[in-house]
Amino acid sequence: YDSNNPQSLSHNSVSAIYEDRSGVLWVGTNDGLNRFDRDKKKFARFLYDPKAPNSLQGNSVFSIYEDRSGTLWIGTERWLNKFDRQKEQFTHYEHDPQNPPDSRAKPITAILEDRYETLWIGTRGAGLKKFDRGTGQFTHFFHDPNNSRSLSDDLVQALYEDRTGTLWIGTW
Repeated sequence: YDSNNPQSLSHNSVSAIYEDRSGVLWVGTNDGLNRFDRDKKKFARFLYDPKAPNSLQGNSVFSIYEDRSGTLWIGTERWLNKFDRQKEQFTHYEHDPQNPPDSRAKPITAILEDRYETLWIGTRGAGLKKFDRGTGQFTHFFHDPNNSRSLSDDLVQALYEDRTGTLWIGTW
């Protein structure tokens, strides 16, 4: 990060790095999403702008994922952002609309599309979410101390689908 260079990384605190299928490097920081141009050795920044409804919602980027269709998904403090690369605009989905904006945010820490094209969202403190892209709605899975078959913890750090289709959930 260089405050005098708008084509530098947006912040020194990096929390996510993802290389998409076309070879573009995406970097999530505490101050936005960055797209790195390897030829020019420059970053393009995507930041939250309260005056622009299609800007990135939330500046702290915790996860980046490209699904099978090539759609880029970005997880921030409490929002799932879908990025339209042609228009360079974002669509936002709040994963917990019952949680008022002034309460403690629940960052989206992991995103995975399984073999059935289900989008899974891991959060830091709000459990696991199954996202329905058609309706924009989330199904919630939480830790229940009275149910040994529930999620082991609501702090989800990692998601992985193995060869057999089993979804592995790394929790705190």
